[in-house]
Amino acid sequence: FSDSSKIKFSYPRTVEELLQQVASLHEPTNTSPTPPSLIIVDRLESFLSGPGGGSHSGFHPVEQSCAAHLAALLCDTAAFLTQVLEQRGSSSAPCRIIASFLSEVNIGHTGGDPSATDPILDVLNRYFQVLRKKEFQCPFINTSLLPT
Repeated sequence: FSDSSKIKFSYPRTVEELLQQVASLHEPTNTSPTPPSLIIVDRLESFLSGPGGGSHSGFHPVEQSCAAHLAALLCDTAAFLTQVLEQRGSSSAPCRIIASFLSEVNIGHTGGDPSATDPILDVLNRYFQVLRKKEFQCPFINTSLLPT
C-alpha cells in the first residue's frame, strides 16, 4: 500500500470515544500527509441505544440528541476533510461516510405496529443527504446510510 492508501481501524467502546475520534480527524496529525477520504462507522445503533440495550420504546430524547450530535459531527468532518483533500489536489475527494444502523423497527421490536418509525433513524435522515435502505439476508445488518 502506498502512503495515500493506508487503512486505519479504530474500535471505540462508547459514543463519547466515537465522538472524540471523529472530532480528532480535524487535527493536523490526522490530515498529514493524506487525510482520510472515507469514514466507516459500523453498528451506529450500538452507540445510540440506551444502557438497557435499546428497545424501540426505550429511545429517549437523550438518544435522539446524541444521534443528532454524532450525525452533525460526521457531516462536518466529511466536509472539512473534503476541503483539505481538494486543496491538496487529491483525486480522492470528496470524503464520504458509510454507516450501518440496525433499526429496531426493521427487526420487529415495535410490538407489531407496521406504521412504526424509528425515532433515531428519523434524526439520522435529517442530517444525511442520501439514505439507502437495503434489506439483506443477514439479520445483523439491514439498513445502510450512504451519504454522498
